[in-house]
Amino acid sequence: MSDDAVRARHGVFFALAAYTFWGIAPVYFKLVKQVPAFEILSHRIIWAFLMVFVLIVAMKRLDRIRPILKSRKLVLRLTLATCLLGGNWFLFIWAVNTDHMLDASLGYYINPLLNVAIGMAFFAERMRRLQLIAIGMAVVGVSIQVITFGSVPWVALALASSFAIYGAIRKRLPVDSISGLWLETAILLPVMLIYLFGFAQSASSDLTANPWTLNLL
Repeated sequence: MSDDAVRARHGVFFALAAYTFWGIAPVYFKLVKQVPAFEILSHRIIWAFLMVFVLIVAMKRLDRIRPILKSRKLVLRLTLATCLLGGNWFLFIWAVNTDHMLDASLGYYINPLLNVAIGMAFFAERMRRLQLIAIGMAVVGVSIQVITFGSVPWVALALASSFAIYGAIRKRLPVDSISGLWLETAILLPVMLIYLFGFAQSASSDLTANPWTLNLL
């Protein structure tokens, strides 16, 4: 099997795994529904920053971080991508916990179509005939869903477009996935710490007053 075929097979597997995990995520967010969406996002950023740092140290990849930080242009582009990603994460959490899950789901039906369009328009990727037929069927299905929605699905469109543009920017950045994820959380970390310890005033923001089950979640 050629290297391209192996990469294509791996790509399909990773895509299926990613969307499966993302599809299960609303079950978790519902468990912490009493926590405000931005507070959930804050914890997600803080704990991801720490966990991924441990992974980077364990995998001995700290040497990959310094060259990235030395490039101002690279850091600026990564920051732009990070803002899109952070906004996408927040909107998804908010949509799930404010009973807009169907809107969010529609967004992730639209997102792969935008990914395909960006891949063909900006990365010179080409689809085989059967793939084009499958994409056409998906477009028809999504179009029917949008029409029956009855109004402009702004949550779905915002989720789909922000994640697709984030993916396009990240694809052009010479940054591996783990280093990129850690730097993304590092960029967002100061904002989240300031919010959590300076402005958050919900009943759950004081960890010492929470039941251990909520803190564990």
